[in-house]
Amino acid sequence: MRDELKALAKLAKMDMAAKELDEELATLPKRVEEMRSDLTTLESLLSSERAQVEEARQLKEARLGELAERKDALSQAKAKAGRSRTLREADAAEREVEANRRAMAQITDDIERLQATIESKSGALEEREKQFQEARALFEQQEAEATARLAEVKAQLAAVTDGRDDLLAKLPKRIAKRYARLRARMGKFMAVAVIDSGTCISCQMALPPQLYIEIQRAEDFHSCPQCNALLVHANLLEEQPAADAAAADAPA
Repeated sequence: MRDELKALAKLAKMDMAAKELDEELATLPKRVEEMRSDLTTLESLLSSERAQVEEARQLKEARLGELAERKDALSQAKAKAGRSRTLREADAAEREVEANRRAMAQITDDIERLQATIESKSGALEEREKQFQEARALFEQQEAEATARLAEVKAQLAAVTDGRDDLLAKLPKRIAKRYARLRARMGKFMAVAVIDSGTCISCQMALPPQLYIEIQRAEDFHSCPQCNALLVHANLLEEQPAADAAAADAPA
């Protein structure tokens, strides 16, 4: 039983040391994906703005074509006015001249507004393109750093948890399952509390004297009445069996 209790305490200590590494292992990929998502959103906005600028340019080209057509129509109307033989023909030609002039003025205004829009959006787009390139370079750098850190964390986690399966195998199945449940529970309480006094370090409850005596005896598994943490006395981890010491000193 003492060996099982020792295994439980060592397992809890190992898992506590691995906790931050486990959390980092889970959060690093999420952070990278969040950055990737932000970059994709920025790229999508840039694509939309590029499309708007291109649409304005195409519309301007179309309006320029219309302006050229109106200029030709104006020239033809003026020529027609010059060939007029009657007052009626002259009035009709003059109306046609005025209509083309008004249309040209409207088209010219449209072209000027489109040009202003193109210049404004192109300037903003150029700045956004620069920001996007900087953001992409930063993302690539942070992604590379995160990938390298992930490899480091995995290596550290493997080192910290080396021998975990052996410790787990020493526990009774019911205790191993209970430990797993306690470790997975939400909250501030420990799964295993290694104590050196009559107080549970998980919840700070003063333990009943008889319970504390039984924990010191290390003849069975005990739990805190308040937080349910499995309790192991610290002295148990400091023990060095005489047989083990003798075996270590014995000649090969």
